[in-house]
Amino acid sequence: MYRQKEKKRKRKAEKLRTLGLKVLIPVFAVLLGLLLCLFVGMRETRKLAEQYTEDTAGLYVEQINRDIFQINNELIQVLGKSGIQEIPDTLEASEQKYYDLLRDIREQNRLLKIRYKEVQNFFVYAEKADVLIGDEGTIFSQSYVEGFLKDLRGFARKAATQSYGVTSWEFLETDGETYIVGWYTKAGNVIGCLMNTEKIFSLLKEMTQRYEVIPFLEKEDGTLIYPKDFAERKKEMSQAERKGGNFYKYQLGTIGKMCVYVLPNGGILETILEMQTVLVVLITVLFGICIFLAVRYYYHLMIPLKVFTEGISNMEEEQLLHEDGRNNILELEAVSDKFRLLLRKIQSLKIAIYEKELQEKRAELEYMQEQIRPHFFLNCLSLIHGMADKSGEAEITYITKVLSEYIRYNYRESGKERKLVEEIEHVKKYMEIQRLRYGDSAFCFEVICEEIGDEVQVPSLVLQTLVENAVVHGVTLDHLVEISLYVTMERYQDKNWLYICVSDTGKGFSDDILKALSEDTPIIYGGRKHVGLQNVKRRLELLYGQDAELSVQNMGEHYGAVVEVRILQKTL
Repeated sequence: MYRQKEKKRKRKAEKLRTLGLKVLIPVFAVLLGLLLCLFVGMRETRKLAEQYTEDTAGLYVEQINRDIFQINNELIQVLGKSGIQEIPDTLEASEQKYYDLLRDIREQNRLLKIRYKEVQNFFVYAEKADVLIGDEGTIFSQSYVEGFLKDLRGFARKAATQSYGVTSWEFLETDGETYIVGWYTKAGNVIGCLMNTEKIFSLLKEMTQRYEVIPFLEKEDGTLIYPKDFAERKKEMSQAERKGGNFYKYQLGTIGKMCVYVLPNGGILETILEMQTVLVVLITVLFGICIFLAVRYYYHLMIPLKVFTEGISNMEEEQLLHEDGRNNILELEAVSDKFRLLLRKIQSLKIAIYEKELQEKRAELEYMQEQIRPHFFLNCLSLIHGMADKSGEAEITYITKVLSEYIRYNYRESGKERKLVEEIEHVKKYMEIQRLRYGDSAFCFEVICEEIGDEVQVPSLVLQTLVENAVVHGVTLDHLVEISLYVTMERYQDKNWLYICVSDTGKGFSDDILKALSEDTPIIYGGRKHVGLQNVKRRLELLYGQDAELSVQNMGEHYGAVVEVRILQKTL
């Protein structure tokens, strides 16, 4: 009898030890899993921060490249329309009859300067008269100048003898400053602009004020141009290289590369590093506390339970339960409370991570929708419109009016979707601006809209992005390009869909672009990154999920681009 009781007691004790392992192992597994999830989350957060820094700097360089592209066209067009051809072969400062002509050229230079915040000066040079006209004054052949103006006149004299048929860009160093000079020469006349590299560096730092950066330029020959404060910050850069700072390069027109070194201990990255350190410390402390509690409760719970099971084999088990101080079963309630607290913490953490993901998606969509409030540009357009109207410049008055309406629509508060009819009118304004820019012989545009109700809505600015893509990549001055926007309702897969098609008769998509779009990889074209079509695809996914699709193709091999969008209509 005694042996049977002893065997029974040992079996119960073994079950309790097994129960302890079954409880402790899952608890530690959950803690280790939580630790792993947090480390993965910190790594992904850091990647997101690095992507943010790279994209912010890339957006600024992309803006400069767009300005350079537009300046290339404007210099050629303005030189052809400028009154510089009316300057005589010899011109002295005392000849007052040409003062009005010189004033008009200076005013033209000032108007060009207003459009580009990176440009410091526009200038015009007439070789025969040896006259240099800036946006603030005129230097005659007999004028005595020193420093910057002397070097600029020397540069203009040299440029007048070099006619390449296209706009050229190179660097000019004078008075301790480095300038990027773009110029166009025809028949001995030169028109150009100056960009101060120090101003470019300053604007880049302002855009990236959420973190510390050291910008510099790399010429095509490998020569580096640093900001003035580089000597003071060179030590920071050396320290950053040892800590793993991020380095990015962006193609800047045809003159070189914009280089940006992101310091790992500055701005938003510094905050992330601090958050990572705090999280690691908290996780370590939490893990240590859990180990301490596990050991403590093993001795305060499992041993009393073992003693309790040993005592229940005796006739006096009730007495042992109440009289033996090691059998304090109230500890079970404490364990239950601690475990419930831990579950609540895990649930709160999951909810916080989910809310963060929702906020990031919302921020991404809003970021693509609207980045700035263009009150300054609208005020400038209003000023130009008033000046042109006062001077009787009907064409300038008309284009500034159309451009102002275009910008106001682009940035007005209207949520994620807008009426299709409004979007089509907005596209027409955009194409009117492009018509004034390229002329009637560059392209023709038509809109075909069939069986569409007035209340049908589409994602804001999607139509404009598709048409703009056709203009930017399809329109050339070699031949007339036909661009069409076709919108209709169609029955597709037994459902009602809004069908949008933008096509052009340009050179079509290259194989690399089609491959990048199909694989959802970055599109690199012309030395820079293009995100228009990928942004449209991303917005359609965020807004509609599987209820929208986008496809791109060519009408023929390297001829005629076609972009199609289908959006499921819930109700008609």
